[in-house]
Amino acid sequence: MNRKSSHSRYGLAGLLALVLILASYITCPAEVTVTPLLDTPDNRIYYDKLLNSFRNAESSISVMMATADYYPEYPDGLQSGLYDSLIRADKRGVEVRVILDESDWSEEVTKANKKTAEYLRDRGLEVKFDDPKVTTHAKTVIVDEEVVFLGSSNWNYPTYAETYQTNVKLVSKKVGRFYGRFFDAVWRGKIPSRVEVPELVSGKTIVPLVSTEESRVYFRAAKELIREAEKSVDLVVFKITRYGNFGRSKSNLLTEELVKARERGVEIRVVLDVNTWSEEINQSNRETALWLLGQGVRSVKFDSREVTTHSKALIVDGKSVLVGSSNWSYYSLAKNVEIDLVINDVPSVAEAFEVYFEEIWQRADIPSREELSGTP
Repeated sequence: MNRKSSHSRYGLAGLLALVLILASYITCPAEVTVTPLLDTPDNRIYYDKLLNSFRNAESSISVMMATADYYPEYPDGLQSGLYDSLIRADKRGVEVRVILDESDWSEEVTKANKKTAEYLRDRGLEVKFDDPKVTTHAKTVIVDEEVVFLGSSNWNYPTYAETYQTNVKLVSKKVGRFYGRFFDAVWRGKIPSRVEVPELVSGKTIVPLVSTEESRVYFRAAKELIREAEKSVDLVVFKITRYGNFGRSKSNLLTEELVKARERGVEIRVVLDVNTWSEEINQSNRETALWLLGQGVRSVKFDSREVTTHSKALIVDGKSVLVGSSNWSYYSLAKNVEIDLVINDVPSVAEAFEVYFEEIWQRADIPSREELSGTP
C-alpha cells in the first residue's frame, strides 16, 4: 500500500466514536450545517450568533468555558447582555448549566470565574467548576443538544471587541449529542480519561474532537492533516512553543511536520501572535519563528503588537479545516481538556477560513531581526 492510500484508510475521520459522512451536508443542509464565525476586532459575529441562539433556546443550554469574566462596573456592557440572555432562558424553563475552569495554572482566571459563578448562581443558574487538577481550556456551548458553538473565544470583553477569533456554529443532532454526553460526564465530575477510536474512514466528514489527558486526538488530527497536505498549509495560532530539552514534545513534532511538508513542496504560511501584555507568549512565538525560518519555512509572520490574534485554525489544501481551542504547547497538546473540530474535504467551509486567513496574513508583518531578538 502506498503512502497516499495509507492516509486514505487511516486518516482523520475516525478519531472519535462519532463520525458523520457529509454527503448529507451537501444534499440535505437541514441534517448538518456548519457556519464559520470568524471575528475581527469590532466585528462580533460569534457573540451575535450566540446571543440569538440563547434567545431561541427551547430545552437546554450547556456552557463549558475556560474563562468567563463579569464586569459589575459595566452593567449595560456586552458581557451583561450575554449573561442576561442565559438568565432569561432559565426563567422561561430552559435548563441552563455552566462549567467553568478552576485550576492552579492561573489564579487570575480562577478568581474571575468564581466571581462570574457567584453572579450567575445568585440569579438562579447552576454553575459548577471542573476538577482543580485539570485545566478545562475548552470554549464550547451546546443549545438544545443540536446547536454547537466551539472555537477560540472565551467570554470576556476583549474577545468580542479587540481580538481575532476563529469559531464555528454547527447544527447537528449527532454532533450535539456527542458533545452533550461529554459535557454530562464533566458535569458529574467524571472526565473520561480515554476516548475509543473506531475503524478509520475517509471522505467528506465532520470529526468532533475531545482531548483529555490520555486521549490527545487534536494532536493526531493536526499531524494527519499536515501529512496529507498536497498544496498548502495555512496556520494561524495564538501560541506555538518549542521545547529544546524535550525533542518528542507534541508541539515540536507538529512543527517538524510543517518542515517535512515544505520539503515535499507544500506551501506553508504561519501567523503567530505578539502582543503588549504577555512577554512569555511573545518569547515562545519568537523562538518558534526563528526555528521555522532556520528550517527553511520562510513564510512566517507576526501580527501587530497592538492586536491579539487568539485564533486557532489549520487550513489544508483550501478544503479541510481544524478549528477549536487548542494551542500548540505542552499543556494544550498533552494535558488540558480541549474541544476541537475537523471539517474534512468541505471546500465551501474552508474557503471562508481562507479569506479570513488572507486578511490576517496581509495585515501581519514579516518579523524584523530586532523583533525576533525581543527588542522591537
